[in-house]
Amino acid sequence: MKQSNVTGHRGDIHDGLFNSHTGFLIDLACDAGRYEVVHPYERLDPARITEAPLSCPSCKAANSTDPTAPPHRGRLALEHAKAVLACADQRGYPPPLDDEGLRLAFLALGLEDPPAERLYPLIREHLTDMLTDRALTVPEGIPSVLVHYTRYTGGTLQAPIGVGDRLMHDGIASGNWHVVKVDAVEDTADGVVVTVSEKDWPHPRKWTGPDITRWFLKLDRAPSNA
Repeated sequence: MKQSNVTGHRGDIHDGLFNSHTGFLIDLACDAGRYEVVHPYERLDPARITEAPLSCPSCKAANSTDPTAPPHRGRLALEHAKAVLACADQRGYPPPLDDEGLRLAFLALGLEDPPAERLYPLIREHLTDMLTDRALTVPEGIPSVLVHYTRYTGGTLQAPIGVGDRLMHDGIASGNWHVVKVDAVEDTADGVVVTVSEKDWPHPRKWTGPDITRWFLKLDRAPSNA
C-alpha cells in the first residue's frame, strides 16, 4: 500500500492510502473517508496529490509518535491482514478477500474487538500486497516459468510458478477453466517441464514451459508452511 498526501475538497491536506499497483485511492488515515477527496464515481485528479504537509488534525494524529495517539488506519489494517493470512496458512487455504469472507475470518480468529467493516478495503489491500509478494517470489532452485497473475484489487503481472501453486486453465476460447496444482518444475534435455495434478483426474500431466505460459493463469501460491 502506498501513502501520499492529498488535498481534500475542503482544502485540508490528508494522508491518502493508495493501491500499490494501480494508484487507486482507497481511504484516508483519518476517519473522514475517501469521499472527502473524491466524490462518488469521481476519478482522483493527479493535481490533488501534494507534497504539502498534513493539515487534517486526525491524519496528523495518526502519524504522530505519541503513544496515546489513535492508531494509524493503515498500520491497524496491516496487523489484521497478517492475522488473517497466518490463519489461512495454518488451514492450508488462501485467505478470503471478499467482505463476507473477511467477516467469517475474524469470527474464526475469535477477536474480542473485530475491525469495523470500513477497515476491510485497507485489510484487503494489505492481503493483496502480501499475496502478490508471495506470488512473485521465485523459489530457489526452481526453473523460471512465468504465467499471468491478476491481483485481487487490480493489476495483472507475470509471476513465476512453483511447487504447490494453483493454476487455472485459461478457458476464454474453450470454456474449460479447470484448476490444477503444480507438483514439479524441472529442467530437462527438451526444456522446462511442469508436472500438474487435477482433482478427480488420477494421472499427473506434464506440460512444457511455453505451453504452461500459454494456457494457464496463476491463482495463488501454496501457503508458506504447506
